[in-house]
Amino acid sequence: MSAADVGAWRANDAELSRPRRAPLYLAGFVIVLAGAYAVALIASEGQPLLAAPLVGALVALAVLFRPVVGVYLLFGAAILLEQWPITGLEPLTAQTRFFENLSGFSDVPLRLSACDLLALLTLASWLLRRAVGRCPPMRAGPLWWGVAAYGLMVVFGTMIGFARGGEWDAIATLAEARGPIYLCLLYLLTANLVRDRGQLVVLLWAFALLVGVKAFQAIGNYAQTLNGPERLEAVTGHEDVIFFDIAITLALVMALLHVRGKLFFVLLALQPVILVADLVTTRRVAFAALAASLAVVALMAMLERPRATALVVGVGLFAFGIYTATFWDETGAIAEPARVLREVVDPNSASGRDQSSNIWRDIENANIAYTVKQLPLTGVGLGQEYLFQREPPKILGSFIYWRLTTHNAVLWTWLKAGAYGAFAFWLLVTQAVIFLLQLYRRLDDPLLRAAAAFPVLLIVTQVVFSSFDLGLTYNRTMIVLGVALGLAGPLAAWSASVRAPERG
Repeated sequence: MSAADVGAWRANDAELSRPRRAPLYLAGFVIVLAGAYAVALIASEGQPLLAAPLVGALVALAVLFRPVVGVYLLFGAAILLEQWPITGLEPLTAQTRFFENLSGFSDVPLRLSACDLLALLTLASWLLRRAVGRCPPMRAGPLWWGVAAYGLMVVFGTMIGFARGGEWDAIATLAEARGPIYLCLLYLLTANLVRDRGQLVVLLWAFALLVGVKAFQAIGNYAQTLNGPERLEAVTGHEDVIFFDIAITLALVMALLHVRGKLFFVLLALQPVILVADLVTTRRVAFAALAASLAVVALMAMLERPRATALVVGVGLFAFGIYTATFWDETGAIAEPARVLREVVDPNSASGRDQSSNIWRDIENANIAYTVKQLPLTGVGLGQEYLFQREPPKILGSFIYWRLTTHNAVLWTWLKAGAYGAFAFWLLVTQAVIFLLQLYRRLDDPLLRAAAAFPVLLIVTQVVFSSFDLGLTYNRTMIVLGVALGLAGPLAAWSASVRAPERG
């Protein structure tokens, strides 16, 4: 062996040893940090807030080492942790303040939340690794122009709100803009950081398991209210029903595609719990959104097996008819779907609580229509109150921006950015649904086809939910939707790579 060969061998050995040493250094740092934390915890007699620096340091290290971890954490936190308190309940997941500005509960004068900081850290980690050539070239993904158009809605809406002056509120602008910004950012991060099948499977596992956890929690909260002095209005966050509905319909899609494996069987085993949780939430919009999502599943099944699908749909409608006739005049969780249908047929049959909610929304919709007529091209802009022709009863509780945002979040896009806002929203919805359904048809792998169906189900459920509730301004739903839409990037790349040899 020559001297040159020996030198090259030593150089290569040194290069190979660096990656092996990096985890050792990281592990040593974590051990030292954990020891210091234990000593401090004992000295402070177990103050829980002391855990924040340790958790933050560990998360920062993990995200800097592997940026995709940030996507996992944001996706999981959006499903597991509440953005707003649940009146009358104090579950642990509602006490983390993960989505609350640090300035709102601490001495840190920063109008950013832990969620914001994690998202920014993930973005910075990916950009740094991309700058030094440690990541593949950036891909915009197949839905980039729809997502970009929706992101521009925030820019135009902010410019309009600022230009109108008056009582423009910069803090309220940030609150309104967060949801759309999260959607765009998580789309970009997911499209670029999810590069292999294993990472996709991690996201699907996280969705199944964490929705299961929320379902068990919902049933536990409901059981807790049974022993209380009065019935609570909600046992979960309003937006949790979106995740329950998607878990139900995703299991149906996986069964349709003959997906087999631990993921499917776990999701299937969780179905009774998730169904019960959906019932005890007593959210009328949950069943309207579920019906729309089931219609999408029926359409997908019709493309695969039209006769069998027609038979199943017929039997299902017949069974639902029997159920409706049986529980038409009943009350309780089991009668919730029948109650929703009964209130559509006979609005006077609604409970006092539901009638009050209906009246409030009727006034809100009338004010939305009035505002759109007055400002059809521009809307009022982000950070500005919309126009009130009729004053509704004041809302108490966590909905502090009720004069700026509306329960009908679909019309909120027009309200805040005019005709362009509505156009951008429906452009994104249409592009995503058409492309992902085409992808669903092109892919051969059953699990990948189910993954392509996941964003479609989420979009349809989100649109129905957002027609009655604040779906487009909830950080949680926008993070999950952004990740789901971002999956179009790797799915499209895998589909192209599989078909490339066939064309050759």
